[in-house]
Amino acid sequence: MSNKSVSAEIVRRVLAAASLCVPVLVVIISWWVWRDSLPAELASHWSGAGPADDAMSVGALLALNLGMTGVPAVAGVTISVWPGISARARRGAYFFLGVFGGMGAATWLLSAGLTMQVGDPYEVVLGAWVIVSFVAAGYGIIPFLIAPRPRLKATDVEKRIDFAPSAVGAWSQTITGNMFLWVAIGLIILGSVIYGPAVIAGRALDQIVGIVVMAVAIVLVASFVRLRVTADWRGLRVVSAIFRIPLKRIRLDAIDVVEAAELRPAEWGGWGYRIMPGRSAVILRKGPGLIVTTKREKQFAISLDDPETPAALLATLRDDNAAVPEMKRESNP
Repeated sequence: MSNKSVSAEIVRRVLAAASLCVPVLVVIISWWVWRDSLPAELASHWSGAGPADDAMSVGALLALNLGMTGVPAVAGVTISVWPGISARARRGAYFFLGVFGGMGAATWLLSAGLTMQVGDPYEVVLGAWVIVSFVAAGYGIIPFLIAPRPRLKATDVEKRIDFAPSAVGAWSQTITGNMFLWVAIGLIILGSVIYGPAVIAGRALDQIVGIVVMAVAIVLVASFVRLRVTADWRGLRVVSAIFRIPLKRIRLDAIDVVEAAELRPAEWGGWGYRIMPGRSAVILRKGPGLIVTTKREKQFAISLDDPETPAALLATLRDDNAAVPEMKRESNP
């Protein structure tokens, strides 16, 4: 790694840590500005859409929110300078610390600001202001995006496939995800227990939102029970064999590195269909799988019985596809 890259990484880590200090500074500065206007007690808890049902002294609530924002700030700074932490783990920690910090700052601002407006903490109605709390939880995205991205490690497969003059390279395999099957069955049973009585009693419309959500969840999970994985001149495609729904597609001209490797669920976020920043995977078991890294530094992995064959095929087709424009340029100087 060059000195310039190291310096840029350090700067981004410092900026990410600094962003985690913003929520605690917001709490401190707002308290300093409002200190002469704050009542003795502030609204601190709501059980529903009505007025607050509990209050805390200014000092107690301030201490609580200073803890919610200060601890993430200190932890963020510590993580930034602590050696031996991977970039991926550091970014994940930044995100969760930012979530807690943002919520702590929002809680203080809402409780103090609304109580000052109303006067009586037990008359404060949160109402639509609750949206602010959910938005504030997204503050973790800021340090996450600022932090240096992890460097992808990928080694291109060495094997290539020789085609006959008239042959067209294509490979496909249907895989079964027993895990998704059992989860789908479990959701069906759970949905029947929760919403079955309402349907039998003719009150399905009263539970329509929950029924629709459960049905969508069942369809999504069931889509992964049987997958058709195809590698050809179009690239890599993963399609639900049950519903014919395309689940993943990587164009051939977007492929940078293809490899057959041993997949470990812990390295991909666990079992099942996993989506992580810059990475996604369908992990059905520990063992062989195909990993495709794109030119935009995105990775996709999927468990396969024979990943060497599609890896070699995609690498061969990719090389041939890249060689065509070069041959045209040489023939037309």
